[in-house]
Amino acid sequence: MRRILFLFFIFLNLTVKADYQWTETCLSAYNYASKLNFKQSQLLIAEEKKQHPTNQIPKFIESHIDFLKAFINENEDDLAKLKENNEKRISEFEEYDFKSPYQRLCVAEMYMQIALVRIKFEEYIGCVYNVRKAYKLYEKNQKEYPQFKPNLRGLGLIHAIVGAIPRNYAWAASLLGLTGTVDQGLGELNTLLAATYHEHKIEYLRDETIVMLTFLEMNLSKDKNSPNIRYRLQNLDDLNEKPFLQFSKAVFHISIGENDSVISILANRKQNSETAPLPYLDYMEGTALLNNLDYSAINHFKKFIRIFKGKSYVKSAWQRIAWIHLLQGDEEGYLTNMLNCKTTKTIDAFTDEDKASVSDANKGDIPNLILLRARLLFDGGYYTRALNELACKSQTNFPTQRDKLEFTYRLARIFDKQNKIDNALSLYEQTIKNSADYDYYFAAYSAFLIGKIYEDQHNKTKAIKYYKITLAMRDHEYQNSIDQKAKSGLGRLEH
Repeated sequence: MRRILFLFFIFLNLTVKADYQWTETCLSAYNYASKLNFKQSQLLIAEEKKQHPTNQIPKFIESHIDFLKAFINENEDDLAKLKENNEKRISEFEEYDFKSPYQRLCVAEMYMQIALVRIKFEEYIGCVYNVRKAYKLYEKNQKEYPQFKPNLRGLGLIHAIVGAIPRNYAWAASLLGLTGTVDQGLGELNTLLAATYHEHKIEYLRDETIVMLTFLEMNLSKDKNSPNIRYRLQNLDDLNEKPFLQFSKAVFHISIGENDSVISILANRKQNSETAPLPYLDYMEGTALLNNLDYSAINHFKKFIRIFKGKSYVKSAWQRIAWIHLLQGDEEGYLTNMLNCKTTKTIDAFTDEDKASVSDANKGDIPNLILLRARLLFDGGYYTRALNELACKSQTNFPTQRDKLEFTYRLARIFDKQNKIDNALSLYEQTIKNSADYDYYFAAYSAFLIGKIYEDQHNKTKAIKYYKITLAMRDHEYQNSIDQKAKSGLGRLEH
């Protein structure tokens, strides 16, 4: 009997000791982690564990650090470490009864962390499993603690993504018990964002919510130049110390063709020895400079390749280095660097940009300099300069079929951006008609852009028609990103 009572009191003592407090030390540790200053974050975690040994939040911050390392570095060892550590942490959290909304939230977030990194490694089945586990926990938390705002971050993300799935694909999400709409998800995230300005204890969620909202609105909304997005990003504090906010602001300006702003944001960012790098920002800066035909961009691409140990955008960076050589008259340098698209890192390419780079390398075609300059200038939003490159030209000036197709496609894009819609539609249709036997992306993206024009004109029937035409085109360049945009369009119109 004495032994039973002893064990009972030990168990009782353990359940009482587990608490979930966002102390000032925890808030500082989380913010340092989000700034990629992992060393300082770990010091604060150690301090919190010493001061409050029963507080479970430091374990969650450690999982946040593991997640950021795995997500940024794309290293399989980091993914394995995240899985192993989070499975252990989840077991430890689940040893106690769920008596705090933060307890269940931390478990849900740890499942989502694994899911998001698994996407990088194309572990889609495992990713869906983790998302479903997280979703059930978010839902239960919302039911028991409806006023608990931090729950809206994960719930809003899942609701928005599920809501973007077109109706004819929605059965899969429904089968998994996932529901939601884009407006619902964005509404939840906006509610959370507003709360972070009024509740000190959840301020730590503000930056991540801004990043999440920007990503979702850029990908799921038809209005990329929303005043809400611009206002939100223009009123950020301490931007230089927050790489993910730098990324979000740069993405916004890229999407609306304000390339000079992108260059300014990325050129002025602070980097120090205590902060882990976010290599993709170097790739973005190189791309922005190249879009202005500034060949110093080559230094940023080389830096990206040197410090990044993952595979995303590496092949694309080599292609851009090759373009710079070609634009400077060095055809041999172009061919040498294009070879790296086929041999560097892994054979497989994860992003659409990398897949297109490998495809171009395999075909062995040398880009037409006029079209290449026009493409880069267009991507930077320099539409008049891009049009000047093509002025007084016709299809007869371009000997290959690919170049003829790109000529009509590029003119259509420029006219579209200049709001010369009739000219754009005619050239988009011409591009589709002439692209039937080729795997270039010009036809598929032309169909998508026609759909977008009709959606903007509130011609729902024609918009749906062209989005479906886009999805019917298979095995072309940039397949994933173009399909996702078309699916998002159908998701807006068919719900």
